[in-house]
Amino acid sequence: MASKSTTAVTVFISSGEASLLERKVLMYSLRKNSRRELDIRVFNGTHNTVEREGHPPTPAPMSLKVKYQNVTEFSNYRFLVPEICGNTGRAICMDSDTIALGDVGELFDAEMGDNNFLAKPAAYGDKTDEQWGLSVVLFDCARTRFALDQYFDEIASGLYDYTDLHQMRPRFLAHHPFKVGRIDPRWNEFDRCYKDTRLIHYTNLYAQPWKFRSHPYGNLWFRYFNEARQAGYVTDRDIELTLVRAYARKDLLEGNRWTVFSYLRRMALDVRSELRCLHAALFAKR
Repeated sequence: MASKSTTAVTVFISSGEASLLERKVLMYSLRKNSRRELDIRVFNGTHNTVEREGHPPTPAPMSLKVKYQNVTEFSNYRFLVPEICGNTGRAICMDSDTIALGDVGELFDAEMGDNNFLAKPAAYGDKTDEQWGLSVVLFDCARTRFALDQYFDEIASGLYDYTDLHQMRPRFLAHHPFKVGRIDPRWNEFDRCYKDTRLIHYTNLYAQPWKFRSHPYGNLWFRYFNEARQAGYVTDRDIELTLVRAYARKDLLEGNRWTVFSYLRRMALDVRSELRCLHAALFAKR
């Protein structure tokens, strides 16, 4: 059930050019399932810009020193959210390889207490709250100020490491004591989907349905992908660029599951490739 609040929900999507299709499908899912006005902004880590619907792109306030420390195109951009929001109000930041299945207004209105932000606890196998997952975060922007350049100077000096920062581990918090609270776990479900899941996060880079076939919940992503195409969120040009740049598998439009036809087609392509290799090897010996 959607929140009674009428405040517009500010959502940042961490992304890059390699994530074009992912983020557009996510944007569609957010709008489809929300009853509230949404202010969606995209961090495009490829170009170091913030892209807001209906506005021209603007440079992100991130130094090149920090930008080039990203593990993905967008890893460090989530820490810019409070500053971009003028350190007022609330904002959500989420990775682009997700689909929202619930009304994001529910997350936006969550009780925060005196926490700086809410994140996924014990996200990486630790049974304690010492490894926070920041792939979906609700920020209290008024309480939270990050100093990225300082953090990376401290990482370079060995005070703590990159993972300590990105998982809000004790080594980082010992020097920068942010208060982190628990997000509703239904809003960042890693690679699984239950009947009450509010957001599914395709975290396994070797199984994401737009890159590989037969993800257990790949049909769900393709349902939203096809709806987004029909609604005009995803265009033929978006698909063309993604395929030309090799950001998705070439048989993307065949969907999630193998069929007899798709299997035979793949086998034929593999046989043709092997024959070409054999032909080249034979001629190279002449």
